[in-house]
Amino acid sequence: MISRQEWRWAAVRAALLVLTATLPYVIAYLTTPPDLYYTGFLSNPEDGNTYLAKMRQGLHGLWRSRLSYTAEPHNAELIFTYYILLGHLARWTGLPLILAFHLARILNGFLLLMVLYYAVSCFFSDRLQRRFAFTIAAVGSGLGWLATLAGRLTADMWVPEGYILYSIFVNPHFPLGIALMVLSVLWSITPWGVRRPDWRRLVGLAVTAAALGIVQPFCLLTIGLLLSGYALVLWVQKRQPPWRELASIAVVGVAGSPFVLNVYVVSTRNPVFSIWAAQNQTPSPPPWDYAISYGLVLVLAIVGFWAAIRRRRNSDWLMILWVMCSAALLYAPFSLQRRLLMGLIVPLGMLATTGWYTISYRRHFHVRLVWALASLTHLFLLVIALMGALTRHESLFMTRDEHAALAWLGEHAAPDALVIASPQTGLYIPAWAGQRVVYGHRFETANADLRRQQLLAFFQRGDPALLSDPSLQPNYVFFGPREQALAPGDWRPEPTWRPVYHQGRVTIYALPQ
Repeated sequence: MISRQEWRWAAVRAALLVLTATLPYVIAYLTTPPDLYYTGFLSNPEDGNTYLAKMRQGLHGLWRSRLSYTAEPHNAELIFTYYILLGHLARWTGLPLILAFHLARILNGFLLLMVLYYAVSCFFSDRLQRRFAFTIAAVGSGLGWLATLAGRLTADMWVPEGYILYSIFVNPHFPLGIALMVLSVLWSITPWGVRRPDWRRLVGLAVTAAALGIVQPFCLLTIGLLLSGYALVLWVQKRQPPWRELASIAVVGVAGSPFVLNVYVVSTRNPVFSIWAAQNQTPSPPPWDYAISYGLVLVLAIVGFWAAIRRRRNSDWLMILWVMCSAALLYAPFSLQRRLLMGLIVPLGMLATTGWYTISYRRHFHVRLVWALASLTHLFLLVIALMGALTRHESLFMTRDEHAALAWLGEHAAPDALVIASPQTGLYIPAWAGQRVVYGHRFETANADLRRQQLLAFFQRGDPALLSDPSLQPNYVFFGPREQALAPGDWRPEPTWRPVYHQGRVTIYALPQ
């Protein structure tokens, strides 16, 4: 049982950690000069803008999603549903999309941290051990800050889904996905000492698995493999089928598999989405990279691993199996290997706690130092991200003229209009205006390499391939400061192009159809 005092402790710490992950955004917004517009991102703005593009489709009342970053016509599909739903919530509440994005990130981050404390309380009865496990899992990272100083970039510097605080900092669906994973595991195992099945738990498990299928469907692979391995261990121990655990596996499979199957069908049957799936390669880095990326947490977890094997408790077996299943899936023949790192910090944090209390004879000795050392990469990341904002990195800001031009496009251009713009502007247009672009994202633009080359040739050499391709038929050319940086000094629009918008350094031309 968790006392009310413990819940208050967890809630205060969760709020402080979420505030820590949000403060850099507030500083970036408040320090933006008048001539610039802050886009609202600090880490991986390339993917962040694609989330806004999906939300904008929901803002327009759609439930099926299309790839706005590609010019090829294709059918919309029931995919990216979580961000589509956030767009609908923004429409119903009247919130700006970027504000809805960050509110969801904050709420999901707080939810994840409270779920984390609930999880550690299921595995540790001692209050000090619960607090250690909560903190080491919440803030734990690796030695990426040190590797960066040596010229290396390890996973803890650029793979947020492998860490809790980093996930909370980056987007809403990573913390929500980890929280749903943890709940799916906890509600799948029969509570120790409870013999009768709890039907309310099974209903909650079905809802959680379905939600996970919507938010991060590939994480169900980790859950399925973990629960199957755990059921096998119980079967060997008891020499009879663990029917309650098998029932949980069946519930997860029935509730979650339709969403996994849907993603598979969409990514194989829809020609454009199949190109997206083929381009969306996220292979795992080598094992030594992961060893550095979990640093002190991994060292303590290895000690805890051997201590857990000697104890042979069911709870220990569950954490051991979680780590082993995740490690196996990270190198499985699967295009999204690295994504399966999601949630691994939770069992590593549990085992690290076991390891710490195995080697520590004085429980208060250097505990805060361990937490500080484990969290250095997160602190480093927050500082680096904030420095990017304070130095006005071009991927985080647009000019006021560009923002005004995007607002005009959103109001006056049809949602299915196709716009030619520079790669960076092409990243913004679907997110901030809602139109399609020839190129804007390395994964979500079909035939991305070809389209990027055609786009650069169009601005740099006046190559008419984009205009003459009958499958494209662009409607507008966006010509602003980023396009001017690509074009030669004597660049001139074609006589048939009609200027329909002009402000400052931005002109939008309508092309003859």
